[in-house]
Amino acid sequence: MGLDRNQKTPCGFCFVEYYHNADALDCMKYVNSSKLDERIIRSDLDHGYREGRQYGRGRSGGQVRDEYRQEFDAGRGGWGHVRARQEAERDREQKANYEAITTIPEGANQDYQDRTDDAPQKRGRDEDDDEDEQQRTKSNPRFREGDEDEEDA
Repeated sequence: MGLDRNQKTPCGFCFVEYYHNADALDCMKYVNSSKLDERIIRSDLDHGYREGRQYGRGRSGGQVRDEYRQEFDAGRGGWGHVRARQEAERDREQKANYEAITTIPEGANQDYQDRTDDAPQKRGRDEDDDEDEQQRTKSNPRFREGDEDEEDA
């Protein structure tokens, strides 16, 4: 098993060499996707050297199988790199599409257009409202004016 250079702790991977190709295929058939210590075991065959995939790494720098991973695994960095890249691209396209909308929907009336053009304003008070409020404070039914005799009795 691979060990971390500084901490001497397991890195979580190992290389296994088989003498016969059939044995490697049996490993892929029986051991791949099984669980050990609550972790899924993944086994890959070495495909040899290809440009853009030096040292057994994928295009994003991680393992090739991690780029195409469909399930979430926090111990391996979350979602696969390809899926994360696809989601980021989809978000960028969606934002560009929504920002490109400049026309007002057909069913909207002129008031809709006026509100979007003007800055939002606070609702002001009318002078009539001030007069009504003054009258209410003068004749509040909760307060009895002039009925102090009833309390004394």
